[in-house]
Amino acid sequence: MTLDAHKGEDKLLTTIQQEYKILAEYKMIESEKIGGVYVIPSYGNSLLWFGVIFVRQGFYVDAVFRFTILLPDKFPDDKTLPTVIFQNEIVHPLICPYTGSLDISCAFPYWRSGEDHIWQLLKYIQAIFVDPIECTRLAATTGIKYNNAEAAELLTQNRAEFISRVNDCTMASKERIYDEPPTEDPHYIGFEKFDAGIHGSIRERIFSGKELPDSPSVPSNGLSWVKEGEFKPLSVD
Repeated sequence: MTLDAHKGEDKLLTTIQQEYKILAEYKMIESEKIGGVYVIPSYGNSLLWFGVIFVRQGFYVDAVFRFTILLPDKFPDDKTLPTVIFQNEIVHPLICPYTGSLDISCAFPYWRSGEDHIWQLLKYIQAIFVDPIECTRLAATTGIKYNNAEAAELLTQNRAEFISRVNDCTMASKERIYDEPPTEDPHYIGFEKFDAGIHGSIRERIFSGKELPDSPSVPSNGLSWVKEGEFKPLSVD
């Protein structure tokens, strides 16, 4: 066997091992059942994850924010942190108003393989909306520079204006929930308006705990739906 062939086999083995580790991360998320947060790896690239969070309490209550997680090329076997980018315009001290990037370094100074996991990252994403005051305070104590200094100042110096701007971005997030997907990736998390004729029987089965039947009339490409007017996912958690 030639040297190039050996290198090819080694690369393939490394890729398989990485895919297995990423699948294990996804399985951990399923077992944690993080309420209101949904993620799935891209169909074509396991290093790219699509996500959406339904905020259930705090200043951002009822907001529906989309985000992507980009894992480093050698994830999880080096110290490079995942990148979290929000697609919505969000007023938050830790989220850049221009790029949508979230600074996670105060919670994860570097990635510790075997100790840090994606489910913990999702918990942090959940926490920054549920308790932005504490997360901002934590960032300050660790010397992290705010991604949005104006939002940080409003949060501490002009709470009423901060809440007003948060309400604006919350309302805007609801208006965009049914936007056309920006990608043809079948794993992109999309939503349809509730249609009793299509979704009613399935909703009843979900709420009753009955097993869902296989049905060709129901799309299997990652589409879900939310209750119109309330923007809450129709799921059992």
